[in-house]
Amino acid sequence: MLIASTVILISSCNHTKNEEEIAEVNLKLQEADKQKDYQHLQMLADSLGKTGDLQEGESYYWQAYAYYRMKHRRAAEFFWKEAMNATENATDANSLTIYAKSASYLAGLYIRYINFTSAHRVVKPALEKLDKAGFDESSDYTNLLIFEGCCKGYFNPEDTVCRQLFDRAYERHLQHISNDPSPETYRNAVVGFINIAYGWLCVKKYQLGLTWTERLGRLVKDYKKRYPQDEAYIDKQWARYIIFSAIALEALGQMDKADEAFMEYQQTRFSKTFEGQMDASDYLLMAGHWEEAAENMSNLDELFASEQAGQSLEDIQTKLLKKYRANYKAGLVDSANAVANQICQRLDSAIIRSQWVDSEEQETIRLKEEQILEQQERLSKGRMLALVTTIILLSIFFVVYTIIRHRAQNRLAAAYTQLEKKNEQLVVANARAEESARMKTNFIQQISHEIRTPLNILSGFTQIVTTPGMELDDETKTDINHQITENTDRITELVNKMLELSDASSISVIECTDQIPVMQIASEAIDAAGIGEAPHLIFELQADPAVENLILHTNQTAATRALTLLLDNAQKFTHAPEAKGNQILTDEKAHALLKISVEQGNILFVVEDTGIGVPTEEAEHIFEEFVQLDEYYNGTGIGLTVARSLVRRIGGDIKIDTSYKAGARFVMQLPMD
Repeated sequence: MLIASTVILISSCNHTKNEEEIAEVNLKLQEADKQKDYQHLQMLADSLGKTGDLQEGESYYWQAYAYYRMKHRRAAEFFWKEAMNATENATDANSLTIYAKSASYLAGLYIRYINFTSAHRVVKPALEKLDKAGFDESSDYTNLLIFEGCCKGYFNPEDTVCRQLFDRAYERHLQHISNDPSPETYRNAVVGFINIAYGWLCVKKYQLGLTWTERLGRLVKDYKKRYPQDEAYIDKQWARYIIFSAIALEALGQMDKADEAFMEYQQTRFSKTFEGQMDASDYLLMAGHWEEAAENMSNLDELFASEQAGQSLEDIQTKLLKKYRANYKAGLVDSANAVANQICQRLDSAIIRSQWVDSEEQETIRLKEEQILEQQERLSKGRMLALVTTIILLSIFFVVYTIIRHRAQNRLAAAYTQLEKKNEQLVVANARAEESARMKTNFIQQISHEIRTPLNILSGFTQIVTTPGMELDDETKTDINHQITENTDRITELVNKMLELSDASSISVIECTDQIPVMQIASEAIDAAGIGEAPHLIFELQADPAVENLILHTNQTAATRALTLLLDNAQKFTHAPEAKGNQILTDEKAHALLKISVEQGNILFVVEDTGIGVPTEEAEHIFEEFVQLDEYYNGTGIGLTVARSLVRRIGGDIKIDTSYKAGARFVMQLPMD
């Protein structure tokens, strides 16, 4: 008992903080947050955690929050996970609060990036833990209910449990307001209602979206009565209520009411902001008001500059492509071409910036992992020192002390051995990083070439169309329009491939909820690839009778896309490389074959061709990012990477059969269950 008491006293003396010290620490954190100095907030939380002024979980939570505000998504994800791990077994109110907040923010982060599978993995155990602890009265718990409903609604909009969760959250928010009608309580409820209303609109349940939008409007009106001085916040939330209503009414066929709502929206101050104009564009695009949408986004560059945005792949996808679509649909060919050119110009920098941010965040995570290990080691050594000191003070037998010291030396030797192994692994990792950097450089050069070709074509036709006095017959106009559409589609496809590559790096599982005939997957992939109409080869489809009426439980989009990429690969490498002209490889046409069969509970899609083939030693290398074995073939080197990633995330795999020597043979395997 004496030994235990002494150890506890020594271990805890440096961690006891009075209420004044705790209040001072919280004031520092809140002030940094209020000033929006998030870099200082991260450093402050890290420092206070190291000194023991903040609990471990609380330090991780604030660091995650700071990284999230700085748009470092992966770092925020890492620290929120660490915060949840640190408070996993805690039972005190402060730790449970940190756990609930971290779970709520992490789930919200996943949902923002359409990763509902990962969000569900966070929300479900978090709700179970908080229910078990009886900690279910906070707004963070209510937000977790909403996120759970969003997950269920995304995978199955008809799921009645989803609506029950939302109704439960609705009643809780109203109860919170009744118990504490403070601005913070109202704002938490507003965020919850916006998430629900927007979620229903996203899955095209417009009547439900309108119902929740009306609830949002009533809540904002009530807030305005209590806090009329908060004009900026009221204007923003009321504007959101109006634009959500306009979108729902337009989709429900009530165009006149939708137009009236949109006119009212344009009177709000929020509609003049960057976020407000993008919301307006969503409505105009949905309503088919192409010219108004194009006009609304005409000052997008100025808005980008004011918001320091427009340089990421996400901005290109969610904003610039919308602007291109609006101008193209409005018949503003010159403006559409200008936007396409702008997309191409920003694409390289967006890719490089994305890679740089990823590298920086990975380095931050690596350093923090090393710090955690060092802290654990110091804590272990500290406890050992306290124990040894206590043993010495109590004159415990020298033999016991010798045994303990011997064990400590063994652990140190093991740790040293492990450190040497990690150093060796680091050398290998650095070599791989250098190789990756080289491949990425080649990839960027290839992307520039891919962009330049359609841009030159677009530029040439633009000069023809805009030449004064130029008269063109209908056939020529049709051909020019076809060429412009084809090349702008090529640029759009390139951007989509970049986004596919970004998604391919995710380790999340794709939900398999589709019941789809096997032959439908093959048919859709063949049509998407266009391999059946390729003039330079003969394509054949062979299917065992056993699969002709077979239904597969999988993800239709992922399976079809992966097979399409394999067929694209076969079509590409049975044709002469672009750098050598467009002649066919031989005097005879090449052959491509898709065979479908059942083997040991799996569906096999075998794609084989008589093209250039793959050397045996490169069988796995070709599935890595940016790898192209023949530089004379145009392409990005990411098709096979994306295909394998998609198939593995739905429970299957893609391999190359090295025994096939007449060309290349890829085997895509999908489980029947």
